[in-house]
Amino acid sequence: MWLLDTSFLVEYESEVTGRCRASARRFIDANRGQPFAISIVSLGEFAEGFDDTRLAGAFLSHFRILNLSHLIAFRMASMQSSLPQRLGENDAWIAATALYYGCKLVGREKAFSRVPNLKYVEF
Repeated sequence: MWLLDTSFLVEYESEVTGRCRASARRFIDANRGQPFAISIVSLGEFAEGFDDTRLAGAFLSHFRILNLSHLIAFRMASMQSSLPQRLGENDAWIAATALYYGCKLVGREKAFSRVPNLKYVEF
């Protein structure tokens, strides 16, 4: 399963609404048939850019939403304490979600490359 970071979602939405084909849409097309998901944290970050959050929800409705749990919280705490340079809080939750679910994380946040065992793909 692919976990789409907020950076991916923002670019994807701008491509879809601008009706142009660029890297995010090409990534989706190239991986058609594979499951895509987003973290509940990314949902919140993405929705910040909308005056009407219902529009953000409608845009993201075809993606599976992965919620947080106490097991993800423990994974995040362990990950953060092992890194020489901590991730930002939201990125830490997103990375821990990807690790917990065994997802490949796709985005444009170079900080994710510092996380051991995280399968990170910059699109």
